[in-house]
Amino acid sequence: MAKLKYDDTFPLRAEDMARKGLIDKQIAKNLGISEGTLYSYQKKYPEFSKALKRGKAPVDVEVENALLKRALGFEYEEIHTEYRLSPGETDPDAKAKPYSVKRIKKFIVPDTTAIIFWLKNRRKDEWRDMRDLGIFDALGEPLPLRFVEVGPREPVVVKKDPMEKEKDASKLNH
Repeated sequence: MAKLKYDDTFPLRAEDMARKGLIDKQIAKNLGISEGTLYSYQKKYPEFSKALKRGKAPVDVEVENALLKRALGFEYEEIHTEYRLSPGETDPDAKAKPYSVKRIKKFIVPDTTAIIFWLKNRRKDEWRDMRDLGIFDALGEPLPLRFVEVGPREPVVVKKDPMEKEKDASKLNH
């Protein structure tokens, strides 16, 4: 990709693209620069970096809200409309008219994956996969751990007693 010089329109254009949900790689491509150049422009031009952050913020909030909604579960309403032709209608081009309207409330149960994702990111200390399982003394103070390096071990070859083999074989013959 050919490098373009920084353009004063980049901040506004990048902000607009970020607000539409494009990721950095897509924004860079649309600006005609590489992803690496996009990152260097963020460091070199503070207004460019701020514009990207401003553009990403509303979309990030929308996604967070959608994730929270899935994690908690939610209720929504569906409207089902049944259409019928008027009684005695013989015109083949006649349009059906609404006959009945049903409002149905549905509930989406909380999504376990969304719950786990939310908790691992918002409450890292309680929910992360890896935990610090230190060793503590009676007063709750951490005990220092000392690792001892062990040299290479010789391979252990386990040999079966040849007499056992004969005994096993003799059992099969009888």
